[in-house]
Amino acid sequence: MNSDKNILKVKILDIEYPLKVSENVDYVQQIARYVDSKMREIQAAKPDRPLHQIAILAALNIADELYQQKNFRSDNLKVYEERMEKLAKKLELGIKKSSEENDSLIRFDSDKTFME
Repeated sequence: MNSDKNILKVKILDIEYPLKVSENVDYVQQIARYVDSKMREIQAAKPDRPLHQIAILAALNIADELYQQKNFRSDNLKVYEERMEKLAKKLELGIKKSSEENDSLIRFDSDKTFME
């Protein structure tokens, strides 16, 4: 990486691309390797496709993965929210029931008189 300009050179399908990077160089390199691997998968399956088509197909596949993850997280979040609501209701009912049971008990005060 060129330190004075913060330029990182990455290779995708054997073509070098200079990227301006301010932080987290390792992360950017990991992303570039991922894009390279996706493009190589498509190139292996469709070797006669031009580079721009391979890039578009890779972008569509990566976008599909992203949306699947977002939907999965969203669905899981809904499930967890529903569980939390059920648990909160049970907890509220348990506290209310416990409070009602405690109110009905005969209490012994420090001056040795019974209280209801």
